[in-house]
Amino acid sequence: PETATDADFERVQGVIAHEYFHNWSGNRVTCRDWFQLTLKEGLTVFRDQQFSMDVSSAAVKRIEDVRILRAAQFPQDSGPMAHPIRPESYIAMDNFYTATVYNKGAEVIR
Repeated sequence: PETATDADFERVQGVIAHEYFHNWSGNRVTCRDWFQLTLKEGLTVFRDQQFSMDVSSAAVKRIEDVRILRAAQFPQDSGPMAHPIRPESYIAMDNFYTATVYNKGAEVIR
Protein backbone atom coordinates (compact mmCIF):
# COMPACT_ATOMS: atom_id res chain seq x y z
CA PRO A 1 0.00 0.00 0.00
CA GLU A 2 1.00 3.59 -0.52
CA THR A 3 -0.07 4.63 2.95
CA ALA A 4 0.25 3.15 6.41
CA THR A 5 -1.67 3.83 9.59
CA ASP A 6 -0.42 4.16 13.14
CA ALA A 7 -1.78 0.64 13.74
CA ASP A 8 0.33 -0.66 10.84
CA PHE A 9 3.45 0.85 12.38
CA GLU A 10 2.54 -0.54 15.82
CA ARG A 11 2.20 -4.05 14.32
CA VAL A 12 5.62 -3.72 12.66
CA GLN A 13 7.10 -2.49 15.93
CA GLY A 14 5.52 -5.46 17.73
CA VAL A 15 7.00 -7.97 15.26
CA ILE A 16 10.44 -6.39 15.59
CA ALA A 17 10.11 -6.50 19.38
CA HIS A 18 9.05 -10.17 19.24
CA GLU A 19 12.08 -11.15 17.17
CA TYR A 20 14.36 -8.98 19.31
CA PHE A 21 13.14 -10.71 22.47
CA HIS A 22 13.88 -14.07 20.82
CA ASN A 23 17.44 -12.88 20.28
CA TRP A 24 17.68 -11.51 23.79
CA SER A 25 16.61 -14.66 25.58
CA GLY A 26 14.66 -17.10 23.43
CA ASN A 27 17.47 -18.08 21.11
CA ARG A 28 19.82 -18.53 24.05
CA VAL A 29 17.44 -20.92 25.74
CA THR A 30 17.45 -24.33 24.11
CA CYS A 31 14.21 -26.19 24.50
CA ARG A 32 14.70 -29.70 25.83
CA ASP A 33 12.15 -30.87 23.28
CA TRP A 34 9.44 -29.46 21.02
CA PHE A 35 6.95 -29.61 23.86
CA GLN A 36 8.70 -26.65 25.48
CA LEU A 37 7.86 -24.47 22.48
CA THR A 38 5.08 -22.77 24.45
CA LEU A 39 7.59 -21.69 27.08
CA LYS A 40 9.79 -20.11 24.41
CA GLU A 41 7.03 -18.55 22.28
CA GLY A 42 4.65 -17.74 25.12
CA LEU A 43 7.37 -15.88 27.02
CA THR A 44 8.38 -14.00 23.87
CA VAL A 45 4.78 -13.00 23.10
CA PHE A 46 4.27 -11.90 26.71
CA ARG A 47 7.43 -9.77 26.61
CA ASP A 48 6.50 -8.20 23.29
CA GLN A 49 3.02 -7.44 24.69
CA GLN A 50 4.56 -5.76 27.73
CA PHE A 51 6.91 -3.74 25.51
CA SER A 52 4.00 -2.63 23.32
CA MET A 53 2.06 -1.61 26.44
CA ASP A 54 5.02 0.48 27.58
CA VAL A 55 5.35 2.39 24.29
CA SER A 56 1.63 2.96 23.74
CA SER A 57 -1.54 2.68 25.79
CA ALA A 58 -1.46 -0.32 28.12
CA ALA A 59 -5.25 -0.53 28.25
CA VAL A 60 -5.68 -0.35 24.48
CA LYS A 61 -2.97 -3.00 23.94
CA ARG A 62 -4.57 -5.33 26.50
CA ILE A 63 -7.95 -4.98 24.80
CA GLU A 64 -6.29 -5.79 21.46
CA ASP A 65 -4.61 -8.89 22.95
CA VAL A 66 -7.92 -10.12 24.39
CA ARG A 67 -9.59 -9.57 21.02
CA ILE A 68 -6.93 -11.77 19.41
CA LEU A 69 -7.55 -14.45 22.03
CA ARG A 70 -11.29 -14.34 21.43
CA ALA A 71 -10.97 -14.31 17.63
CA ALA A 72 -8.21 -16.91 17.18
CA GLN A 73 -7.47 -18.92 20.29
CA PHE A 74 -10.94 -19.45 21.77
CA PRO A 75 -12.31 -20.94 18.53
CA GLN A 76 -9.24 -23.17 18.34
CA ASP A 77 -9.87 -24.42 21.88
CA SER A 78 -13.50 -25.20 21.09
CA GLY A 79 -12.84 -26.93 17.77
CA PRO A 80 -11.13 -30.00 16.35
CA MET A 81 -7.69 -28.31 16.56
CA ALA A 82 -7.91 -27.96 20.36
CA HIS A 83 -4.77 -28.98 22.21
CA PRO A 84 -3.08 -28.19 25.52
CA ILE A 85 -0.28 -25.63 25.58
CA ARG A 86 2.09 -28.56 26.06
CA PRO A 87 0.73 -31.36 23.85
CA GLU A 88 1.65 -34.95 24.62
CA SER A 89 2.32 -35.74 20.96
CA TYR A 90 2.09 -34.30 17.47
CA ILE A 91 1.73 -35.53 13.90
CA ALA A 92 3.60 -32.74 12.11
CA MET A 93 5.77 -30.05 13.66
CA ASP A 94 4.34 -27.33 11.40
CA ASN A 95 0.94 -27.91 13.03
CA PHE A 96 2.41 -26.89 16.37
CA TYR A 97 2.69 -23.14 15.69
CA THR A 98 -0.81 -22.18 16.81
CA ALA A 99 -2.65 -19.45 18.68
CA THR A 100 -2.71 -21.82 21.65
CA VAL A 101 1.08 -22.06 21.75
CA TYR A 102 1.65 -18.32 21.24
CA ASN A 103 -1.30 -16.44 22.71
CA LYS A 104 -2.62 -18.82 25.34
CA GLY A 105 1.00 -19.52 26.30
CA ALA A 106 1.49 -15.81 26.94
CA GLU A 107 -1.66 -15.71 29.08
CA VAL A 108 -0.45 -18.63 31.20
CA ILE A 109 2.86 -16.81 31.74
CA ARG A 110 0.99 -13.58 32.54
